[in-house]
Amino acid sequence: MSDLPPVPPSPAPAKGPVATGRLVLGLVLVLLGLGWLLEATGALELDWALVWPVVLILVGVALVVGAWQGRARGGLVALGVVLTLLLALGTLEMPLTGGVGDRVERPGSLGEIPRRYELAVGKLTVDLGGLRWSAAEVPGSVRVRAGVGMGELLVLVGEGFPCISVRARSGLGDVVVFGERASGISPEYRTEATCLAAPVLELDLSVGLGKVEVRRG
Repeated sequence: MSDLPPVPPSPAPAKGPVATGRLVLGLVLVLLGLGWLLEATGALELDWALVWPVVLILVGVALVVGAWQGRARGGLVALGVVLTLLLALGTLEMPLTGGVGDRVERPGSLGEIPRRYELAVGKLTVDLGGLRWSAAEVPGSVRVRAGVGMGELLVLVGEGFPCISVRARSGLGDVVVFGERASGISPEYRTEATCLAAPVLELDLSVGLGKVEVRRG
């Protein structure tokens, strides 16, 4: 018979703090996935510029709880950095809908121009080269809004609109407007039309990650 004392069982690892981080991460993924699905099916229209701050707050609360419990939260820190970047891009109304791939939009008349052209990932070409302003269709100025999440946005403008104002921006990438280029983080090009007699073609263009270009065509 051995005189050695029985070996006490090793304590079970603390699961509370780890479970908290996983719970928050899982909740974030479920909410984002559900919101994306509802918007993609047309059941709900979300303002993602408001969604990202809410998600970032949830991650921040989890990090505060983790710090109070004395546990590291490397995964949540990385997620917080990514969400901060997405929040910055959200100010550009970065679209998460509109499909993936290359698409060419060529309206046949001013009345066919939608409220906004959108593409999630890929190249979107908006060809306005065949249009000419007509007071019968649009009595005043014409506004064209377009956005791409990741990729390239190209807008072609014909001679039918001699008076143009442009606001073009990219979260990270290039902005090229009639040969003038700006590159880097948050490049932006903005110009106001100076002609008073002719109606103005107003271009409001944005890309989250990638290139925006406006040229005659």
